[in-house]
Amino acid sequence: MKMSGSLLRSAQTPVLLIGLTALIALVGSVAGPTVTRVSIVALVSVVFVAGQSAFTGNSGVMSFGHVAFMAVGAYATAYLTIPVGLKTVLFPDLPGGLGFLAQAQAGFLPAVLLSGAAALVLGVVTAPVVARLSGLQSGIATLALLIIVYNVLNGWTAVTRGSSSMIGIPRNTTVGLALAFAALAIVVSWAYRRSRSGLQLQAAREDHWAAVASGVAVGRHRAIAWVISAFLCGVAGSLYAGFLMSFNVSAFFLSATFAFIVMIVLGGYLSLSGAVIGALVVSVLQEFLRRLQDGQFTGGSPLPAGVADLILAAVLLVVLVKAPLGLMGVREICLPSRARRARRGAGGSPGEKAPEEGARVPA
Repeated sequence: MKMSGSLLRSAQTPVLLIGLTALIALVGSVAGPTVTRVSIVALVSVVFVAGQSAFTGNSGVMSFGHVAFMAVGAYATAYLTIPVGLKTVLFPDLPGGLGFLAQAQAGFLPAVLLSGAAALVLGVVTAPVVARLSGLQSGIATLALLIIVYNVLNGWTAVTRGSSSMIGIPRNTTVGLALAFAALAIVVSWAYRRSRSGLQLQAAREDHWAAVASGVAVGRHRAIAWVISAFLCGVAGSLYAGFLMSFNVSAFFLSATFAFIVMIVLGGYLSLSGAVIGALVVSVLQEFLRRLQDGQFTGGSPLPAGVADLILAAVLLVVLVKAPLGLMGVREICLPSRARRARRGAGGSPGEKAPEEGARVPA
């Protein structure tokens, strides 16, 4: 009985987060094309931040390189879904060893999973580096990964078309499909957070040397989180490609990295709830700022290019000053507990707070 109650309490957070994303999907389904577009982008962003949260939220290491996994997922989906006839035109100079890519073809759902697997392979290859580093060095290493992947994609023209766009990708990402993968990403990220490996990694996040002294294999758990997050971010890239229908390598570099960092930091990079809520809020804010910059709220007078990014950066600075751990801190959204309701009914102290989820993590 006690165990079932614990499972129900643990399931509250992912259920509430999925309900929140379902609400966004519902609005996107019944509203006009613009709202539908914003909803899909927001849901794809949820897939990405849930993936990055599996690593950053548990390890405490801020990653600047997860967009690289997204890029791998997007390019893999392009190769698997662009019609074969068009690929022979787009990639006439494929190296001999990669000639099979011109004939590769898959439905969109298998393509999404295979794209996630491609990103996972990159995660496995780079995991030993991430496992050996920590703190600032680890963050810089993730940035180096992003730069390496960007330059390979930009320079390997015969395979990636370089700075030219990948075109001809069928539009397959719908609101419903994006919602399904957002829900899956939330469940996977939460399940890892509550797993033995996730809890031990959180213990290392709170006190690295105490965890090491307790026998926690910090590097191994960090590598596991890294690989899981790579798969989910690759899935996000696949969905993004299936929505855009065309993209080039510049879509997966510093600008995208900054946008996702704002989402995670604004909501709370140590909390899955914070990452998801930040993704939804920032996606809506970005659309508002885009329209503001285009002059839709200024009587038709467009604002100088870059104003939207400046405002977004200013919002990030304010949040960092006022709430360094983001709006959610280390808390997760959940229903009020019975004890808390009882305290309120008995007139408990207004300043009394419920214990924060994740504030103490068992080693």
